[in-house]
Amino acid sequence: MATFLLTWNPKRWKWKSLKKDVKQVANGEKLVTNWSCGNSQKINIGDCIYLIRLGEEPKGIIASGVITSPPFRLPHWDNGRAKRGEEANYVEVEFDKLLHPDSPNILPRSFLKEEPSLSKMHWDTQVSGIKIPDEIAKILVNLWLGSASKQEYKLAEEVEGSLLLHEGAKRQV
Repeated sequence: MATFLLTWNPKRWKWKSLKKDVKQVANGEKLVTNWSCGNSQKINIGDCIYLIRLGEEPKGIIASGVITSPPFRLPHWDNGRAKRGEEANYVEVEFDKLLHPDSPNILPRSFLKEEPSLSKMHWDTQVSGIKIPDEIAKILVNLWLGSASKQEYKLAEEVEGSLLLHEGAKRQV
């Protein structure tokens, strides 16, 4: 199972149902939608995704989910390009966590850039469907699952007594 970064730029595409979608996921309801995956054809069913908001502040990771379809072609998400007959690659995504960009719990772009263990990834990509290296994905999942404010992020090895925890145990950091 691989992990991919999908992108959303509100300057280029308005997410009209965002508030409703955030509420739907927060209520534990499924949200399955198509999302552009750039030129990537290596995304597979079951792969993990993170969605990063770029283009305007607040920038950062606002969602996670799992791929539920192989890549497929549909009319381009940009209406002008679609009217010219252009198509884009998409995947079907089931979001398991979706935050409003104004939420204090997003993983800010500035944190992703400054955190040494995450800074090797190019987070400002303009292309959706970039593979996140496995070593970065492992760190990212822990940060995302426990997302709070930037000041509260800790890596697993930084948690006091972390060696005493067993898989599935809960500990608030």
